[in-house]
Amino acid sequence: MKRDFCFLLITLIFGLACTPDHSIKVVADSNQIVSDPIIGAGVQWSAYPHADSETAEWGPLMTDEKWNEVYRRLDYIKPNIIRVMDQASWRYFTGLEKDGKTPVIDFTTQEVQSLYKVLDYCEKNNITVVFGEWGAPGLWGVEGNIHKADDPRWIHMITEYLKHLILEKGYTCLKYYNLVNEPDGYWASTDGDWDQWKRGVKLLHQSLIENGLSDKIQIAGPDAIPGYYNSKSKYNGEQWMVESVKQLNPILGCYDVHSYPSGKSVRSGEFSELYRPLVQLADSVGKPFILGELGLKYKGELEKKNRALGEADPYAGPDDSNMFVYDFFYGVDVADALIQSLNVGVDGIIAWDLDDAMHTVGDKGEKSQLKRWGMWNILGTEICNNPEDEKIRPWFYPWSLMSRYFPAGSQIIKTTQPSQEGLRIVSGVNGDQLTIAVVNNSSQAHEVSYEMLNANKDYQLKKYSYTEENRLVDENDFPIPSKEGISFTRNKKLKIEVAANSFLLFTTYDF
Repeated sequence: MKRDFCFLLITLIFGLACTPDHSIKVVADSNQIVSDPIIGAGVQWSAYPHADSETAEWGPLMTDEKWNEVYRRLDYIKPNIIRVMDQASWRYFTGLEKDGKTPVIDFTTQEVQSLYKVLDYCEKNNITVVFGEWGAPGLWGVEGNIHKADDPRWIHMITEYLKHLILEKGYTCLKYYNLVNEPDGYWASTDGDWDQWKRGVKLLHQSLIENGLSDKIQIAGPDAIPGYYNSKSKYNGEQWMVESVKQLNPILGCYDVHSYPSGKSVRSGEFSELYRPLVQLADSVGKPFILGELGLKYKGELEKKNRALGEADPYAGPDDSNMFVYDFFYGVDVADALIQSLNVGVDGIIAWDLDDAMHTVGDKGEKSQLKRWGMWNILGTEICNNPEDEKIRPWFYPWSLMSRYFPAGSQIIKTTQPSQEGLRIVSGVNGDQLTIAVVNNSSQAHEVSYEMLNANKDYQLKKYSYTEENRLVDENDFPIPSKEGISFTRNKKLKIEVAANSFLLFTTYDF
C-alpha cells in the first residue's frame, strides 16, 4: 500500500514537472534594430488662438496660472515632438499696405507673445517642433486675397516670421515646417491641388536658402492622409507621399502624413500595414517618417454613439469630436496604434491632441463647438462652467508613459509578435535603459513569456498597469508604478500576465 502511494506521488510530481508551458513565447533581439534612433511620441499643441489675447474671442483666459498647469502636466508627459500649427492672421498678419497688395506684419502683438509661451517650453526641454500654418490666410476670409500656397506674398510672410523666431529669438527647437495642413483635403486652402502645393514648397525652399534658414529648419511633407481621396486631386493620400519622394525629395527634410484609423483596423493590426510601405519608402531615401496627427475615428455603432454623445454635450462640436477620450478603452486603442507604429519603424508619432481649449470647429471661437479630442480641457471652468472637465482623462495614462519611456534617441529592437488577436509588444533600448510595452486589445487574458537575446546586463524593471479596474496614480493623477520591482536577468524569461483590454509598461528609467 505504501509502495502504491509512493508511486502515485512520484507520478504526480513528474506529471506536474512535464506540464506544457502555455505561455505565449516572445523573443526580442537587441542586435536587430527596427528604428535607430527614434524621434519619439508627442502631442499637437496650439497657442490657444481663442483665449490668447485681449482681442481673442474668449478674451485672455490663458492666464499664467493656466499656462503653468499645462506646463506641469507636460513635464510628466515629456513629449519628444510637438506639432504647432498656426495661422498668419492669428499672430502677425495685420492687413495690407495702402497699395492693397503688400502684407503688413507685426511681431510685437500679444498673440505672438502667447506663441512664445509654447516655443519657450519646447526650447527649454529640447523638444523637436514641427511648425507651420493651417493654410493660406485667404481661406479664413482675411483681406488681401492671399488664397494660394504659391502666392509669393505668403511665402514672404512665412519667411519673415521664421527669421524672427529662429534668427532673432533663437528658437533652435523649430526643426520642420508644414506648408498647409492636409493639402490633399477638400477643406484645405489648396483643395487637393498638388501642383499648387508643390510650387509653394519649392518657393518656400528657395526663400529659406536666400534668407539663411535652410540649414536651420527643413520642410516636412506632404502632410497628406493615406486612405483618403479628394476627387479634385490628381493623387490619393498614399500617392501624395509617393510623389513627394519622386518629385520633391531633395528639398524635403522629412516625410509626414496623418492617420485617423478606425478602432477595428487598429485592433485587428491592419492599421500598421498601411504605413509599413510608406515607412520603407522614407527609409529608402534616408529621411525620417512622422505621423503628424494620430487619433482614432470609429465606425458602425461606435460612430453613432460618438455622434450622439457629441450632440448631447452643449460644448462639443459633434462634427469633429471624439467623445471617447473620456473612456478607458480609448487609452488601450491609442496605445495599440502607437505600439504598432513603432514596430513598423515610424520615427515620430504626434497625438491629436493635447487640450480641448485649443480649437473649435472651423476655429470660429464658438464655445458650443469645442473639438473634444484632448487629454483635458484646461478652460473647463471658464468655458463650460465645469471644473471637472479640467481633469486628466484616461488616455493620458498610456500615452504619457510611452512618451516618457521611449524617449528620443531610443532604438526599437525587433520583437516577435504574438499571433493572438489584439496582443502586441514593443521593446526599446537606449544605452543601458530598457522599456517594454504590451497591449492586449482583446477580451482574452494571456500570459507572455518574454526573452531578450544578446542582452549584456541584468535589468531591474518598474511596472505600470492600465486596466479598467487598476491604474495607479498619484495626487496629480499622474501614473505611478506598482510597489514591487521586477528582476529581469540575462538568459531568463520574463513572465508577463496581460489582462484582457489592458496596457502594461516595464521600464528601467527612474526620472
